[in-house]
Amino acid sequence: MKKVVTRLETFQYFYPYTVALVGALWNGRVNFLSCAWHTALSFQPPLFGVLVAKKRFSHQFLTGAGEFTVNFLGYGQSKLSARMGRTSGRDRDKVKDFKVALAPAVSIASPVVAEAYVSLECKLAEVRTFGDHDLFVGEVLAVQHDGGAFDSQGVLDTRNYPPLLYLGSDFYITAKPETLARVLPDD
Repeated sequence: MKKVVTRLETFQYFYPYTVALVGALWNGRVNFLSCAWHTALSFQPPLFGVLVAKKRFSHQFLTGAGEFTVNFLGYGQSKLSARMGRTSGRDRDKVKDFKVALAPAVSIASPVVAEAYVSLECKLAEVRTFGDHDLFVGEVLAVQHDGGAFDSQGVLDTRNYPPLLYLGSDFYITAKPETLARVLPDD
């Protein structure tokens, strides 16, 4: 029998989600946060959204910069994700302190994370409030990815690039490559 919850003290039943470091350059400083609440929104134009709580220091960075990068990490970077998610940029320079290697973006001023297997460069298109979070909608201007990370159909090679998945409550996991199966509907 299923358990029914009507008083939501936590809201993480929909996990796992891939982890991304979302960041921007603003006022001469770079800041990133770990983010699991993100999604593609449109193919044409290519739009990608990230949700950030208004109380987060990174909120003002994305707003002030008018752009951001979304950098997807491999499972081997779970410690970096935990550090970036549990430490505020108000208190310290996370990029310097956690030795995050950066690379230049090609279409915006904000850098990408060099160790990410794929990075999206986004120009801020719109911000909308939903409850205690704001949805930052970015138009994807460029994508940088490791040459061997994706096959010809754009599917991630999970054997060589195991994605970092967040389960909530500081738990991380990755996909098991041997479970990969292409499933087509019956005619």
